[in-house]
Parts: sequence; C-alpha cells; structure tokens
Amino acid sequence: KLDGQLADWPATTQWLSIDRRGTKANFNSDSRPYDASAALAIVGDQLYAAWRTNEKDLLKNSGETPQALFKTGGALDLMLGTNPDAKADRAEPAVGDLRLLVAEVSGKTTARLYRARVPGTQDPVAFSSPWRTVNIDAVEDVSEQVELATDGAGHFELRIPLEVLGWKPSPSQVYRGDIGLLRGDGQHTTQRVYWSNKATAITADVPSEAELTPRLWGTVEVVRE
Repeated sequence: KLDGQLADWPATTQWLSIDRRGTKANFNSDSRPYDASAALAIVGDQLYAAWRTNEKDLLKNSGETPQALFKTGGALDLMLGTNPDAKADRAEPAVGDLRLLVAEVSGKTTARLYRARVPGTQDPVAFSSPWRTVNIDAVEDVSEQVELATDGAGHFELRIPLEVLGWKPSPSQVYRGDIGLLRGDGQHTTQRVYWSNKATAITADVPSEAELTPRLWGTVEVVRE
C-alpha cells in the first residue's frame, strides 16, 4: 500500500544502508545522527522504492532548473542499469542506464528520468562546467507517472510503472544499480549520499553531479518471493 507507512514491506526486505554518520547529541540539543536506508520491490508491473530517514523535509527543492533537480535542493535518487548484458565494470554508461530523481517543488511531486544513452539521439542535454561537459541523451518529465507518499516524519515511498523505465526484469537476473538521496536547503543541493557509490562528495560541479558511473554501482538481483 502506497502510504509512506513502511510496516507492510515484507520481513525479508533487504534495507540498504545509505548514511549512518554522526553521533547522538547531548541532552540540550535536538541533533541526532543520520539514519537513512532504502529498499526496492517489484509488484506486478510496478517498481516500488522506499526510503527510511529521519529527515521529514528532505525533498524540498526549488526546481529552478527543472532539468537539473540535482542542483536545487533535496531529492530521492535511484540509478539503474536495465540491460543485464551490459558490462558490469563499464566506465561509461550504456543503453538502458538511467536515473530517476524525485523531489517536491512547491509542494508537488516533481520527477525527472535521465536516460544516459538513447540510440539515434541528435541533440543530447549538455551539463557543462568550464572544464568539461557530460551529455545525457534524454531528460524526461515523468512527474505524472510517479506516485509518492510520505508519513510526514521522514519515510518516503514511491512507485513507477516498469514500462516508463523501459525495464523488463526477469527473476534471477542480475543488474547494476544504486539508490541514495540528495540533501539541501530547499534552494541548493549540499550533499549526495548513496548505498554503493561513495565517491559523491562534489556538489559544486554540474557534470560530476549529472553523470552516471555504473562501475561504482552495486549488484541488484531480481528474486521471486
């Protein structure tokens, strides 16, 4: 049930640790360590993803640059290689490699799907800095296809049709992927943290924040239950 209440996720769910840094504060402070984890599930023709955090305002994003939600605040971040035949150690993204970013802009769910490589693309979207450019072949607005729910306390749950992702997962098949989140102040992104890729400290270089690096993703195996 898509309601942000995560108790109905199966007991066998593998919650992936994203960020547990920090220490508990003294009695006179509300500060506490991060406690962020996430999980994925396929139900019918839908992909579900859930994030457990203690950050209720995590998703606030100005959306000032719609194609670059990764620069303007917080977001949920899912990266997936939908082609099981692509090389696991590929340094460059391949056809089927994608990224889904989901944020809240003016209180509304806003989602962008980044397809790194789309055959036949003549005019990719360029993300540039003074020293290099990263091209993403397609950036799609999938806000209408993503359903998002929260418990209001830092747990988030979304679903998106597999068809929108162009993914046809098969049981026992192994894919590459990563899951994480972006933190910010509602106007700027200040931190990027993930389950697998830990080389994400940079938040002041557009190409670095836009690129997909499959060789640093983890292994995602589809298991029938």
